[in-house]
Amino acid sequence: MAQLENEEFDTARRWWRKNGTAAIVGIVIGVVVLAGWYGWHWYQARQNNQAADMYAQVSNGIGQGNVTGGMVNLVNTLQSDYAGTPYAGAAALALGGYYVDQGQLDKAAPRLDWAANNAQDKGMRAIATVRDARIRWAQNKPDAALKLLDGDHPPAFDALFAELAGDIHLAQGDRQAAHAAFRKALDRLPSDVPRQPLTEKLQSSAPAGATSSDADSASDSASNNASDAS
Repeated sequence: MAQLENEEFDTARRWWRKNGTAAIVGIVIGVVVLAGWYGWHWYQARQNNQAADMYAQVSNGIGQGNVTGGMVNLVNTLQSDYAGTPYAGAAALALGGYYVDQGQLDKAAPRLDWAANNAQDKGMRAIATVRDARIRWAQNKPDAALKLLDGDHPPAFDALFAELAGDIHLAQGDRQAAHAAFRKALDRLPSDVPRQPLTEKLQSSAPAGATSSDADSASDSASNNASDAS
């Protein structure tokens, strides 16, 4: 027994001489990685909690129509220090919407632009992009608005993007582009959304020389596509 124990000890000692340093390094790395994992999650949780508190203040202030300089600073802090949380994009989107309601488009545009490019949620980025495009259009920058609408976005927003593009094309006098955009919007419109407003836009934007039956046919085709999708 004693001999076996000595052999085991000797074997262990030889292994330690050969691999001891690597084993220690491996243990240390494992501990560091594990500690880093917990530390990162703790940091993220703290960031989210702090951002949530700040967003609650921003949301309440906007809801009460009481947007102070301090509240704007909170949004600035969320955008600069808490961009990795969902609250940064939500705060920028909310403040941008407030400025739009106040007619302060020059202040609204950079907030919506930031949300469109930095919000964590794809849907939020899409909403910010559409609102940003509306502002560009209102500022007499239709080409900039159309460029925004031509960017990537979740398919669920196809109808919204296409309809706004159609409105802009129609305002520019480009009936053909408007008609194509409205047709796309109607094709992609969710089945539970009323179709009549878009159908009327499609029919009224029919290019010169097109018959009413052509527009009706396009509308019927879009309706059939929606039925098939549902």
